[in-house]
Amino acid sequence: MTSRSSKRIPRTAAIAVPLAAAIVLTGCSSNDDESPAAGEVTYPTVPFTTPGEGIGLGSEDQEIGSTFPEPVHVAEIEPIKSTDLLAVGPGGLEIGVNALDPVTGVAGTRFVVGPGIWDPVIHGFVGETPSDPAVLAAEVWRPRGSRGAADFTVSTYSGNLLEPSEVVLPDYARVHSRQGSNAVTSDGKYFVSWDDGLYGVRVVDLEAKKESGALQIIGCGPFTWLVGHELYSVCEDTRELIQISIDDAGIPTETARAKVLPDDFVSNRKVTWAAEAQKALLVGANGDVYVFDFSNGLPSGDVTPIGNAGQDSGRFSGNAINNPGTRIAIEYTDSVVHPHSARGGDVVKIELYDAATFAPVKTLDLAALGLTGISSMAFSVDGKTLYVVGSGPEVDGESAQTIVGIAAETGEQVSSVEVTGTVEDVGTLLTPQVLE
Repeated sequence: MTSRSSKRIPRTAAIAVPLAAAIVLTGCSSNDDESPAAGEVTYPTVPFTTPGEGIGLGSEDQEIGSTFPEPVHVAEIEPIKSTDLLAVGPGGLEIGVNALDPVTGVAGTRFVVGPGIWDPVIHGFVGETPSDPAVLAAEVWRPRGSRGAADFTVSTYSGNLLEPSEVVLPDYARVHSRQGSNAVTSDGKYFVSWDDGLYGVRVVDLEAKKESGALQIIGCGPFTWLVGHELYSVCEDTRELIQISIDDAGIPTETARAKVLPDDFVSNRKVTWAAEAQKALLVGANGDVYVFDFSNGLPSGDVTPIGNAGQDSGRFSGNAINNPGTRIAIEYTDSVVHPHSARGGDVVKIELYDAATFAPVKTLDLAALGLTGISSMAFSVDGKTLYVVGSGPEVDGESAQTIVGIAAETGEQVSSVEVTGTVEDVGTLLTPQVLE
């Protein structure tokens, strides 16, 4: 059942209430002790119950009863399935996120989160019951002039979505938002992020609902590849890979470094992770493609790129590695200008590669995908399918969003359907995480 989170009420709403309304509110009681101060407005708590027989929610019809005001009913979410992806809407102070069945194209449970950061920090989790963690978001509730400072929170949505598990971060916390710079441990206990103000790692204990520890490491990061409670990252200037251990109290400590990167190593802003294989993908800003294997800790020998993603036809952009660590997908634009630039061009093709040898598997251009534009891509949880969402063929001047499934092993198309049930177009696809 689709459900939606509520908006946070401003701390002091009286400023927005007309004076006449305030007078009425303050003069409605004969008991001076119970009367609120002039200009003060309180909001009643509206009770709600789960829907029973004959109750319709969402688009379902329901007979009008004799009780007014009508009771408020809220259903619980359907947990995210291992066959689902997360479909994230366009950026803004509030962002809609749907669980999406990529085979049918039908969007299910909808979440509304408030990231308000450069890139939305959103993580989804495969669940079995509505009470299991479904979506985590690092959020910023913006200040409104003299009515209070911004609140920085890490919120986990599940159940009826009206009562998320919320961790209020310290005022000095500044979560780095680029892909791969924040993560949740596989047991679901800690949210770990590189922090822009700290220049280091900040750990949030999701069970205790507090920051548990932080570690400043200037010159490293901002990546958070997690194997259990072991965090791995990059130190570009010193050509090192670094290991940071998070203890049982949630306190991070640097435990090892390995100078295994080549002298011409160049990092990048965004990275991806193969959870099952415990391998990290980094496509450097110079095009060098690295696959780091952290399954046995830090590499003991020199690490070299498996290839270079550069092409004369256009600039490489986003990338992904599937969970088994067998396939890499890299997006390419129609411009040689770097995609981080405002004139970076449009994504016009995706190259599928072998993750061990970087041998090409398939070129997936617009014609091969049957699309007129590419918005995003993500591998399925099992890594067997690469899904690409974008604009379908134009019909009468309009183009419906379409999601195309590609077999990761061969590059052949296995599905293509229109996306339905979303409120706005899908801007980003995310692969949900399987928690232990």
